[in-house]
Amino acid sequence: MIALIGATGRVGRHVAEQLAAAEVEVRALVRRPAEAGLPVASVAADLTDPPTVRAALAGAVRLLLVTPGGPAQEQLEATAIDAATAAGVRHIVKISGGAPTLGPNGVTPTSVGHWRSERRIERTGLGFTFLRPSFFMQNLLETVAPLASRGGIVVDPFGGAPIAMVDVRDIAACAAAALLNPAPSDQTWQLTGPRPVTLTRLAALLGSRHRSIPPRLVGRALARRDADPHAVDHAVRMAAYFAAGSDGHPTDHVRRLTGAAPRSIEAFLDEHRDQFAPATPLARALAHHAPKETR
Repeated sequence: MIALIGATGRVGRHVAEQLAAAEVEVRALVRRPAEAGLPVASVAADLTDPPTVRAALAGAVRLLLVTPGGPAQEQLEATAIDAATAAGVRHIVKISGGAPTLGPNGVTPTSVGHWRSERRIERTGLGFTFLRPSFFMQNLLETVAPLASRGGIVVDPFGGAPIAMVDVRDIAACAAAALLNPAPSDQTWQLTGPRPVTLTRLAALLGSRHRSIPPRLVGRALARRDADPHAVDHAVRMAAYFAAGSDGHPTDHVRRLTGAAPRSIEAFLDEHRDQFAPATPLARALAHHAPKETR
């Protein structure tokens, strides 16, 4: 049986859908099963209540571990790992951060937490698969699309640096493949799209203006929206990390894990074109005069 922690999240929900289609026994651990809306069986468990996690993992052989970033992330993952060890889970598939961000002096506290959780899993002696994705393409729907739609502009805190963005559905496909592998090996994978993307090129593809800003302005914008200090600090540090060009190297790991090529940024934008399209007279006017990209 495969257990899922994080099945209601952005990646985990796609994993649940893919495993449901594979017709294998799956159990999602969620706080409120009646509200989960998942295509697999859901049971009540709360990572702040270790006995509920141990009980929910009974009989599980493999575990997907995805938790939201935040100050409590490392402790929540420690609870899940300890419970998995006690329950007899044999293999953990953990979704971490991009490989260059990790380490004892990682880019952000979240990155350090991912690294410590990976080390904790290795110390248990359980089998593991660590998936380390680059920047999510879906993040563009929250960060780029609103301003592109309202003002016809792509604001770039990454200094035009290339980023090997990856679609969350490809991350989920890799996780499902690892969970379904009958003979998994202890491996780490850096998950990226097929080639690096710059926000300069993204603006051209969208027909929008491009404007570079310092990474620190990301923090100011989030603070004005009353984001919590941890999220603000994380966003500023990650913007500076991407601006340094540290995450612009694509790999073939999605294809190697799934047998399929990862989605391209062009395919992603075509699918979500309505969310990026100019929705105001100003945005349409600016888009009309923006440089066009030929594919």
